Amino acid sequence: MNKIWITRKTALYTGALITALLLLLFMVRNPLLRYAIDKKTEGFSLKTGAEISYKKAYFSGWSTINIDSLSMIPPGGDTLLSIAHLNITIKPLALLGLKIRFGDAVMTHPSIQLKRLGHQSNYLFLLDRKTSDTTQINTTKNSDKDYAGRVSRIFGMLFNFIPSSIKVEQFSISADIDHHTFSFSFPRLDINNSRFSTTATITDDSLSAHWLLSGILNTSEKRVAMEIKKQDSGRLMIPYIHQRWNTVVAFDSASLNLAFTLSDSGTAHISGKTNIYNALFNHPKISPSDVKFEKSEIAYLVNFGKSTIELDSSSVISFNKIEFNPYIRYQIMPEKAIKISVHKPDFGAQDFFGSLPEGLFTNLEGIRVKGRLSFNLDFNYTFNQPDSLLFNAALKSKGFRVEQFGNTNFTYINLPFTYTAFEKGQPVRTFEVGPGNPDFRTIEQIPAYLKNAIMTSEDGSFYFHRGFIPDAIRASIITNIKEKRFARGGSTISMQLVKNVFLNRNKNITRKLEEMLITWLIESQQLVNKDRMFEVYLNIIETGPMVYGVNEAARFYFNKDVSKLSLAESIYLASIIPKPKWFRYSFNKDGTLRENLQSYYSLVSGKMLRKEWITQDEFDKLKPEIELKGPARELVLPADSIPVEDLPDFETESSAPLSFMGL
Repeated sequence: MNKIWITRKTALYTGALITALLLLLFMVRNPLLRYAIDKKTEGFSLKTGAEISYKKAYFSGWSTINIDSLSMIPPGGDTLLSIAHLNITIKPLALLGLKIRFGDAVMTHPSIQLKRLGHQSNYLFLLDRKTSDTTQINTTKNSDKDYAGRVSRIFGMLFNFIPSSIKVEQFSISADIDHHTFSFSFPRLDINNSRFSTTATITDDSLSAHWLLSGILNTSEKRVAMEIKKQDSGRLMIPYIHQRWNTVVAFDSASLNLAFTLSDSGTAHISGKTNIYNALFNHPKISPSDVKFEKSEIAYLVNFGKSTIELDSSSVISFNKIEFNPYIRYQIMPEKAIKISVHKPDFGAQDFFGSLPEGLFTNLEGIRVKGRLSFNLDFNYTFNQPDSLLFNAALKSKGFRVEQFGNTNFTYINLPFTYTAFEKGQPVRTFEVGPGNPDFRTIEQIPAYLKNAIMTSEDGSFYFHRGFIPDAIRASIITNIKEKRFARGGSTISMQLVKNVFLNRNKNITRKLEEMLITWLIESQQLVNKDRMFEVYLNIIETGPMVYGVNEAARFYFNKDVSKLSLAESIYLASIIPKPKWFRYSFNKDGTLRENLQSYYSLVSGKMLRKEWITQDEFDKLKPEIELKGPARELVLPADSIPVEDLPDFETESSAPLSFMGL
């Protein structure tokens, strides 16, 4: 009986003590709240120099926090963030587990104002890192990185701290960046039962548009989905980037959904799908005209391991009528490496060519084809072993044929045609590639010395490949990686011809893709035979300042017809094709060839000897010596060193191209 009485008494005292503690905590909850907020803001201010202030901070009831007139003012700048009133509920049961979970949240008049003029801004301080932080990051070893852990922490914080119910009234974000202004605002946003919908107003300088935003934010399932549409007519245009980067990105509608999961093995997964309808993209370095996609979709699964990031092969990228499954894996342990593979075994050729984005491959627009295609790409690269790089790429066809050309009939170069040379996107010379041009030479009229020297230098297997040399492309990639610049190209003579004839005026980063597609068409379908391709190439290649074709080159440098060139002169012309405007740097002040060309002569002549394009006697007698006798001599030698009788008489040389007249 006494034991029962003692137990009841202990329980009574314990209950009274807990009640007293709770009452005491209730009485001091507001000072504790302000103390906690002040400590946090003080630490942030010491780290960034920004000032965070508020007018009042208090509890209403046990679990609802209220903050009035919250603002952030950067060091020496205008107010970056202000919130008239913040009301947020903490879930008490979560606190028992020493975790913070938010219930409902209400924000009134949240406003973000971004300002920047040159290097002065009110927001870039947030991106600055302290010296200690930078040192820590720089000294962190690859083995210390944990991609799965980082992703888990980011999404854990995101979904754990987002309130289950959110009400935002009169939200606005405005920016004045180097005198370009834009703003994004909405009158009210309610996230209730995980769903939300609102109408936003976007202004970009003087333009204004209205967007419809709707979606799902489900914190328990760790899932986000959002759809964007334009309330007005026309496309939805992304603000600011046009003024900032001369880029236009617009679309009719777009949707995004994303889900985060963490497997028992510790691998983090982000999966989802993104759709964009009637997208338009414009940037001068991509294409001179608008690039259009009717429908684009990416269904993705990204896996994050401790030392790996992987785009799973189940991911699907599709645009218009074509889709493919890329696989990408980046790892930092045990060695830093990247692997890319795309295998598309069988698909309709017309589906592929008909799906090419309008405005991106202008020569191919409207083309109609028959048959099937297959594509394979494998790229494996270990960063500290560049020579081990694996690169294989092949586009193969079955029953393929061109039924109707699009904007360009690539067979027109089989007949005489007019060629226009461009420099920096501007036409500089136009001439006929055919008998109507006195400098045109057929393939038979060009000496074997010159043809073989150029093939040795540019593309030794020209007559045997079908437009591409995978080993040459692989070697160029390795060289460029090692030298950390574009030091070597992998272009064949076929690719150079396509670039010069069909793509000369388009200087953008997608030109290489179009160049490869056209080269594949011409070579795989034998639209132009090899002799004619080489003949056109030799008659249009730039060989000096406003000098085009090998016959103009022979007269410009040696004042003779191309058919009269010697072996030494032929090898010299081959040497300048990669950089014809730099021809002066091949010579000393007295007009002799510089010593650094001796190794080039030895290399080219040695290869020509092994292929039996020259004899052993010709190889032994060859010397890297030439004599300038054409107009080039005037540009290489000082004027006072040239005898008057050696100066060219342009009035009597009626066949001299107009380009020489300006030298």
